[in-house]
Amino acid sequence: MPVACSDAGPADGAPAEVLEGDVAEAALELALPFDIDPRKSLIVTETDVVSAFTLEDVLQQLIDQAGASVTATPLTVFRQLMNNQRPGASDPNNIGPNCDDEPPNAGDLEPVDDPPPGLPPFPPEEKNQTGSINDWPIFCPRTADDIDSDPFADPESDSAYMATTLANRFDLAPPDGAHCGEYRVVFAKRSGITNGLNRNFIIFEARLPNPNPSQGRLGCQAVVDFWLNQSDPAKSPATRAAELHDFYFDGLSGFEPVIHIDHYGPEGGQIRTNEFVRPNGLPLTSWSLRQFEIAHAGPTGGWLLIAPSFVTDNPAGKLFTNASGDPRVTGFQGTFFPSVVERLAATDDINRFAYGAAVPSEYEAGESLMIPLHNNYLNKLTTAPTAFRNGIQAELTAMGSSLTPEQLVGRAQSLACAGCHEPVNVDNEFFKTKLDENGQPVPDFDDPESPLDVGLPSNPLRTLGFTHTSEQTEAVDETTTRQRFRISKMLTDVFLPFRQQVMEDFLLNHPILGFEKPGVWTSTQAQLSVHTGRVVEGISSLEVLTPGSFHAVVSPNFSTAGLTIGNKITVDLFVSPAQPNPSWVGNVEVLISIPSAGINNQWAGNVPLTPITRGSFQRIQFASLATATKNALSATPRPTDVKLQFNFNVTSDSGPYYLDNVRFEN
Repeated sequence: MPVACSDAGPADGAPAEVLEGDVAEAALELALPFDIDPRKSLIVTETDVVSAFTLEDVLQQLIDQAGASVTATPLTVFRQLMNNQRPGASDPNNIGPNCDDEPPNAGDLEPVDDPPPGLPPFPPEEKNQTGSINDWPIFCPRTADDIDSDPFADPESDSAYMATTLANRFDLAPPDGAHCGEYRVVFAKRSGITNGLNRNFIIFEARLPNPNPSQGRLGCQAVVDFWLNQSDPAKSPATRAAELHDFYFDGLSGFEPVIHIDHYGPEGGQIRTNEFVRPNGLPLTSWSLRQFEIAHAGPTGGWLLIAPSFVTDNPAGKLFTNASGDPRVTGFQGTFFPSVVERLAATDDINRFAYGAAVPSEYEAGESLMIPLHNNYLNKLTTAPTAFRNGIQAELTAMGSSLTPEQLVGRAQSLACAGCHEPVNVDNEFFKTKLDENGQPVPDFDDPESPLDVGLPSNPLRTLGFTHTSEQTEAVDETTTRQRFRISKMLTDVFLPFRQQVMEDFLLNHPILGFEKPGVWTSTQAQLSVHTGRVVEGISSLEVLTPGSFHAVVSPNFSTAGLTIGNKITVDLFVSPAQPNPSWVGNVEVLISIPSAGINNQWAGNVPLTPITRGSFQRIQFASLATATKNALSATPRPTDVKLQFNFNVTSDSGPYYLDNVRFEN
């Protein structure tokens, strides 16, 4: 009987103990020239660095790229952007789209109640959504003095904008390296320094093309190296400011500049606003986040327009309701959302929450509202046993997930602009509650967690209050008087550590053995794809669907150069909890080939799958390699024709299984 069709005893291989963290960390420190400083290589807010960036320079660069015949100025482009917030009837300038160019559908409107007695009633434009984007309602107008202001006349005035943040989002680069991630600049209105009722942020979120997409993410190596080198302790703030300015405005060798008219939509990238703007401290019913794209006619076309767009990954709130007769609701609840339940539920890392597929454009809202409840998905989801709710539960049950429909929808809410910037519960509460001395529930301002339950051991941390970056500053450290703009605890404690790990894994780990590049591992029996939810290291693992009983999963040839070579092949393996035959799952074996050393399909161990803990990654170690095989792997020069083959002998349709982080360990 072939080895692949036989079970084996525990001596052949078994789940292994995890490496001590300090050993792994020590190896990492030896591999990098210096530690990655998250406040230099991932997010930059030091005032003496970001001050090298001005909104006027960014807009001028976009104008210059649109062609010499453009007569626009930074001021006219700024006013055109803000003019998107004005209704056509009150627009004397006619310089671009207005917020009521398309009226809303009456069935989509959600009027806002007046404030409690004693406060002035809201004006009509703050009670009803009178415009629409992408056939979904928006508030119109957004009354603000920005529409007619000149933010460039006095850089110290309340109307001026200041750069507060540069963000490295290489973590957004997809596994196939179609692009190199996003690189962002945040500008904040200076009025927000002293007036919490007059705040506005303009965020330029450029998607940087990969000049060599055939290389996958390796085509982005120079970009990652650039950001790594920002952590060089020998570099002064002035040097870093100059290098960052060049990266954004001129680009690295072989790369386009970050700030480029083609990097802000429609092929990727966007401009977003985070708005709480109302003159004279008047009441405001909504905190709105909106998205824009740059339209132009090419380098000789002579025109440039910043046009409103739907907000990506922000389904409209109505789609989670019981609204009948709306084909968008029917399609969303019956087809799209059930198809993404598995991906939303697949991870216990909030950084990896994702739909796994682009949200169809017809479902994307025209704005994302943190106030009022328009985009609070949990508030829209009924507790009644509807077909939508039952369908979510059926998908969760089929994959063996313990999440509830509310927790799953909470994850979708956390992906929306509003849900990320201010995670709230079904009642739009910003804080968890505690009991006061009278036994009554009151907000717990000291609890760092939000009340949004997404099915993790702890809830998401609170933000800075609708933002993750701030107009307020703090000392860079205790040894200097230098200042930097504040960032949220969610950034420092959750988002930045993840982004740092993605960067380190890219710099240090093997793209083939880490399953970081789609399509390089092959199988004639199994269905293979990379998965970005269930992951141990890097940004993806290999998903293995097993329609039959035997499946060979084969690597391409790879080199062991730079790899630590031990005497056992080790891999992190995820066995799905929902098994058609729980009493016998099967086994997996590994074969190794090094033709240059005369080694071909040499058996290297077998591990039974039935005793392995299901529903999480387990470290699996196979039998010891033959001495000659280990010597061949570490020979000088290192071999370049190594190939691994994992054979799954399992119950049909017992997957998916996930493989990640193959290595050679003792």
